[in-house]
Amino acid sequence: MSIHLFRSISILLLGIILGSVLTNLYIGSHLDYLIMANKTLQGELSDAQRQLQILKESSEERKKHTVIGVETFISLDSKVTLTDYDKLAVELEVNKKVKDWLHPIMGQDIASLDSLMIPLILDNREIALNGNTYRLNTYLIVVNKKTLVYLNASLLKQKKLN
Repeated sequence: MSIHLFRSISILLLGIILGSVLTNLYIGSHLDYLIMANKTLQGELSDAQRQLQILKESSEERKKHTVIGVETFISLDSKVTLTDYDKLAVELEVNKKVKDWLHPIMGQDIASLDSLMIPLILDNREIALNGNTYRLNTYLIVVNKKTLVYLNASLLKQKKLN
């Protein structure tokens, strides 16, 4: 009986060893394939990164000469003193409206931009806010990547307090 048990255990161990060897061969071939695929993808990634860098550099060169933003500075011309809240509300509303009105100049080349067009768009525009009406007039414009617009907001009509 001990020979039969010994033979059974040796056949079991031989089967385990043979199964392990075949599994390693099968997994090894897949591992080789995955390593080669990984190297291929790394090469494609480095090529794509180089192309992206070249595109970014050329894009930055083009962006250097285009309008990318508008910033407004508002001075309030009113004979009646306004509260801080009213001043802030006027500045926010004027800023929003001016950016909406000047949205078409975004992305335009600075050299070809007609800077005289900006006062034509903004001058004598009226904004109604909280029952008050304000008229806008530009007094300085700096055309650059970030275009600066200096405005004067004059109070035309004030709401009547009861």
